[in-house]
Amino acid sequence: MKSSIEQHMSYVGLNQAEIAALREAKPIIEAHADEFVQRFYAHLKAFEETKAFLAQEAIVQRLLVAQREYLLHIFDGKFDAHYFQNRRTIGMTHFRIGLDFKWYVGAYALYLDFFIPLLTRFYSDDPALLALIQSAFRKAMLLDMSIVLDAYHECDRAALESSRSQITHQEKLATIGLLASGLAHEIGNPLASIQAVCDNQLRRHPDTSTAEKFERIRGQVLRIVDIVRKLVDYSRPAPDSWRPTNFNEEIEAALAIARLSRSAKSIRVSLQLDPNLPPVEAIEGQLSQVFLNLILNAIDAMREHAGELTIVSRRSGSNVQVEVKDNGSGISEKNLARIFDPFFTTKDVGKGTGLGLHVSLGIVERHCGRIVANSTVGVGSEFMVEVPVKQTVRERTKL
Repeated sequence: MKSSIEQHMSYVGLNQAEIAALREAKPIIEAHADEFVQRFYAHLKAFEETKAFLAQEAIVQRLLVAQREYLLHIFDGKFDAHYFQNRRTIGMTHFRIGLDFKWYVGAYALYLDFFIPLLTRFYSDDPALLALIQSAFRKAMLLDMSIVLDAYHECDRAALESSRSQITHQEKLATIGLLASGLAHEIGNPLASIQAVCDNQLRRHPDTSTAEKFERIRGQVLRIVDIVRKLVDYSRPAPDSWRPTNFNEEIEAALAIARLSRSAKSIRVSLQLDPNLPPVEAIEGQLSQVFLNLILNAIDAMREHAGELTIVSRRSGSNVQVEVKDNGSGISEKNLARIFDPFFTTKDVGKGTGLGLHVSLGIVERHCGRIVANSTVGVGSEFMVEVPVKQTVRERTKL
């Protein structure tokens, strides 16, 4: 069975004679590589869509070096598994940052416009070799395009499926919200009556034992009311409203929901929240969804024993950080590299959608932040969420 790179090479018909021809032309290409890279950079700077990615000089320099290395690699003719994976990574990265595929087409056209006349000039006295080199170069460009486009469309399909699943999830949340609202209405009057009876009896100054019983009843009534209110608030759909947000309040709201889980009953919780955190510009309610997902994942990881969940909030320069740590089963190194992929889950069938961390990463990146995960099998896991205190409108619209 052919490998993936061999399949793509067979699709475009790139053969060993043509690869040898590419290597023959490498000295000429190398002599003009810097000139082409500068023209490539000028091409990107000519369009507002691509110019936006070149605002930092460090990024520009990395791009120029990478473009030169890629060009020379093409004429090395080393179309192996490393080359294949590198081009797939490029396609996936550009999809993630929102660079449309039409910019690839423009770049390939630039390659052909620059190098075909150059090769023609140098090999005009050998028409057979010239035809072979030109054919090889065109096929190498098509090979690259086919690999990148395949990876790009793979991401596109995964994103579409993820969007569909998120819509389904939002529909479920909306349904829960309707049911919780109806439940709150139906049980509100009976609970209010019970609370009124308790208050009336307590005003009569009963003996200590009787007062303790009425206080206990009243406390449980308030607990039920609070649980229903939290469910309604969490499941209620809301527009993307940016506002100053208190991270500690978002954490506590998420923790209150997570405590309703039966698995949470045996978990010890250590809250180490900095009371002096500055408010963060955030979309109302979205960060609590991130924290809830991280907390529930930690609880699931400690299900086999009475574990300890530690949640820490702090300021770090111009950012706010939140750490969610557990001493659960941990995540293997192989799986840790994939935990943010859509639909990837290590949970049993029916116990996880594989979208929680993927959605959480999207939310955090929309807030110009990041999530860092560390884990050791048998020791536990730690997730760190970092979000800047302020983001500009320009930064938000990029994401």
